[in-house]
Amino acid sequence: MKWQRKGKKVEYCIRLDDACPQMNAEKWARIERILDKYKVRPIVGVIPENRDPDFVAVADENFWEKACEWQKKGWTIALHGLHHELHFHEPRGYYQLSHSSKTEWAGKSSTEQYEMLKQGYQILKGHGLTPTCFFAPCHTYDEATVEAIASMKTEECSMYISDGYALHPYQRDGVDFLPTLFDTPHKLPLQGVYTFVYPNNMQEQDFAYLEDFLKKYASLFRSADEIMGEYSLMKEQGILGKIIEHSIYFLRGIKGSKE
Repeated sequence: MKWQRKGKKVEYCIRLDDACPQMNAEKWARIERILDKYKVRPIVGVIPENRDPDFVAVADENFWEKACEWQKKGWTIALHGLHHELHFHEPRGYYQLSHSSKTEWAGKSSTEQYEMLKQGYQILKGHGLTPTCFFAPCHTYDEATVEAIASMKTEECSMYISDGYALHPYQRDGVDFLPTLFDTPHKLPLQGVYTFVYPNNMQEQDFAYLEDFLKKYASLFRSADEIMGEYSLMKEQGILGKIIEHSIYFLRGIKGSKE
């Protein structure tokens, strides 16, 4: 089966991580203004019930109302973990070859992760949000996470994963993936879909660089949900896709082992 896709040969997405009441509201409002100015609709990763002590801002009492406004604007709502409560874990298995030793998900059973997914999903639904995407804190998840995501389809709670290394969305182990090759925006010549990731601790130069990039290439940015909806996803990536994915995992795994 070949790809069936519409539109441009190169498409971009922006992913905003760590949305929660304790995030840096000033920086978040600034990036929201920039994205609205250029009509860019990002993926926004919402932490259902934040317990991460690194987020120290005073809780925004209006956070959930703001999140509902993002959804109304057509932003893709993603379930970003459950508590963002990290512990150390020795990476092992295919999905962790290049990832951090900090995790909220990896190492737990599929049943436990399934219950965490259901709990997080219901918390967001209780606040008026419907997540269509999932990504784990620190990019760290495992086979059991993917199995649990696949099982969510039986609850009519289908989500794709924003992660993985490829040039196009793909399907693996019964779950759809929207790959994330880079953090910082780049002008890329190869046909594909590229997601750029921004945390909520952006610095002055990050805002300037992002706006400069959007001035030139805003027309190439798409909603993640729209992109995923326009793909007839292959069960396998094909030879080139597999080479790219496995090569990046391998190279990043070597880098991670030296850190």
